[in-house]
Amino acid sequence: TRVRSSAASDVYKRQIFDIITTIQNNGINMQDLISIIIPSFNHEKFITSTINSIINQTFRNLELIIIDDNSTDNTRSAVLSLENECRKRFANFKFIKKEQNKGINNSLNTGIDLANGEFVYIIASDDIAKPEAIETFYSFIKDKADYALITGDGELIDENNNRIFWDHEFNPHKKYDPVVAKYKTTAQRMEKSARINFLSEQYGDYKTLLWSNYVTNGYLLRKSALLEAGKYREDVLEDWYMNLQLAKKYKFKFIDKVLFSYRWHSSNAIRTEASQKKYLSTLLLEKDYCLKHNLKEEWEKAFEKYKRLV
Repeated sequence: TRVRSSAASDVYKRQIFDIITTIQNNGINMQDLISIIIPSFNHEKFITSTINSIINQTFRNLELIIIDDNSTDNTRSAVLSLENECRKRFANFKFIKKEQNKGINNSLNTGIDLANGEFVYIIASDDIAKPEAIETFYSFIKDKADYALITGDGELIDENNNRIFWDHEFNPHKKYDPVVAKYKTTAQRMEKSARINFLSEQYGDYKTLLWSNYVTNGYLLRKSALLEAGKYREDVLEDWYMNLQLAKKYKFKFIDKVLFSYRWHSSNAIRTEASQKKYLSTLLLEKDYCLKHNLKEEWEKAFEKYKRLV
């Protein structure tokens, strides 16, 4: 009996060893967990595509957190139609529908509070991540504590997932022919307005970010840096404000590859007048920092630039 018990014990130990070896060889452990946060609002038509793009990520150790800002359409039903698949695919799955509409910054902070990962990937409920996006980002940033953000190039799609492009005035007028388009990717367009080379050391530099909110969507963030920056404020342009805070201490990285699809449709947030005014409120919060760090001239130029847009 003792021999059988010992043999069974040896087999059990070997199985455990094999499991641990497999996990290590695939680079999967609790420290490698990445939290996906989807802030959603009235995107019943698009959110299943967004979720499926996360389900199809080549990086496996993910948790998915969806924070719905009290949508009035069928967003909840759309999400729950994929609940079983999400629970099978992800290490953790949470869907929270807020009782009141409190804005995207509140949704992001709620998601961050619930996140268990060392890194956070934020994607809007109408956009799509390329399958290799998160794995690409993680491979670069995992051992680089001086980096807080990594992102890649992006493409533009319409309501029906068709690729579209920008015209000469920076506007996406549903140009479906890349030959006649002025800008074919997000980076091509944003580099023009940012006045920097995205592959240079200037990418993510505070002074360049002060002039232009050029960081492309679909980025991976170090959670500890987000917490250090105080998470998202309610009265500012959420991504630009956070990028400015992170740039005061950390580096950013741009990957020259299309890893994200940004959807352009009639209700895009960047089209609204309210969001344009948040540019000014964001800059006003940066004034004291700029004065203390000899950036008065840069701040004044940026303020005048965005003042003309409102």
